[in-house]
Amino acid sequence: METFLSLRHINKTFHATRALRDVSLDFMSGEVHCLAGQNGCGKSTLIKIMSGVYRPDEGAEITLGGKNWSKLTPAASVAQGIQVIYQDLSLFPNLSVWENIAVNHYHHGLFVNRRRLREVAQAAMTSINVTLPLDTLVSELSIARCQLVAICRALAQDARLIVMDEPTASLTHQEVQGLLQVVHQLRERGICVVFVSHRLEEVMEVSDRISVLKDGELVGTFPAAEMTTKQLSFLMTGQEFEYQVRELWQGKSSTPGAGGA
Repeated sequence: METFLSLRHINKTFHATRALRDVSLDFMSGEVHCLAGQNGCGKSTLIKIMSGVYRPDEGAEITLGGKNWSKLTPAASVAQGIQVIYQDLSLFPNLSVWENIAVNHYHHGLFVNRRRLREVAQAAMTSINVTLPLDTLVSELSIARCQLVAICRALAQDARLIVMDEPTASLTHQEVQGLLQVVHQLRERGICVVFVSHRLEEVMEVSDRISVLKDGELVGTFPAAEMTTKQLSFLMTGQEFEYQVRELWQGKSSTPGAGGA
């Protein structure tokens, strides 16, 4: 796998509050990379830096799509393929499924080519084997289906890295399993999925690597296959932290923070 987004020495200060402290991470094409940590650990701030909403403090190094970015803006982030799907999904309830998926194609030209936009929406759905009623208003869909609309909208914008912020918070167990299958399909297409969830069982099930943040600092980046839910919980909370890290990495050649940290 190749590195799609590289972050080095990311610090972010808000007045007297240090939200992030020297965080360095790599996000690879074709992987599911979880950001784990308690509320207030810095996940949201990091996501906003990745998407160009926040600018990191002086000294940060951001490499995106093979290019160094001293000033990453939201527009540049989207143009390079980064899409963020927040919990509220930011859909238009009074528009149809196809209109929501293709909404960012409306400005191409003076006239709206409805047929072309429907084709864009259909292509996005087909790419991940999803079937949605194109002409149905989004307001009439379940939350699970709205999630799929948001994912297809990201794909319609040529997403190469998709951040999913607490995507399963309002879903049933069956709906969660369906969403995780879609996440696997995105990975198979070479897309990096940054998965943010407090449901540790889901994190362990879907992730390739897990980066743990605590109090604005990176605890480490770990292969999900070499962790347990209990160990992840300890890393996030700091309880028996040193013992658990020694136990996790005992007998392994890697060290905490390896694999992109």
